[in-house]
Amino acid sequence: MKNTTVIAFTFIITILFSSCGNTETKKLEAPLEVQELDSVLKSLKINTSTSNVEWKGVMVGIYSHNGFVSIKEGNLVYQGNSITGGNITIDMETMTQSDSLYKTEDNKLVAHLESPDFFDVANFPTAIFEITSSDLGTNKVYGNLTVKGVTDSEVVENVIFDVEKKSATGTLKFDRQKYGVTYKGSKKDMLVGDEVEMTISLKTN
Repeated sequence: MKNTTVIAFTFIITILFSSCGNTETKKLEAPLEVQELDSVLKSLKINTSTSNVEWKGVMVGIYSHNGFVSIKEGNLVYQGNSITGGNITIDMETMTQSDSLYKTEDNKLVAHLESPDFFDVANFPTAIFEITSSDLGTNKVYGNLTVKGVTDSEVVENVIFDVEKKSATGTLKFDRQKYGVTYKGSKKDMLVGDEVEMTISLKTN
């Protein structure tokens, strides 16, 4: 009778340990499956009709001008919740002025910004930002900005990327002097702030 009890008890213990072992195995397998899904690189095409870039520049540190430029084409490459690559091509020929300060019917401000004094749009009709990496912890996206044929590294800050809504926003500030965006030979260039701010708002397909 004692032997029968011992055998039964041993059988029950074996089943319990086996069950616990299977549970642990399942717990370990689930995160791995999630990791496999998160490791897949995916790409979203930017919807140019619903995306835009708002620019802002400061004059003599007192007042500012702002407006918009359209996005010509681009895509976002992402992994999980992080943007890891992609590029944005900005159509410089679509520049507009939103503020009313010194705004004229013939858009003198925009015409001057498009001229060789600044962005020389006739020779450089596009600006490109190529994404190289990101930091999800600090909400920053890193990449290379090309303006007037000059390329330099820049950072997009306060990035919000929503996979479900297929949208992304962020702010890029760059020093125009690095890209040769200067009013050469004119003392008036000193009245223009060096920092150009671009608020990027993207919708994707």
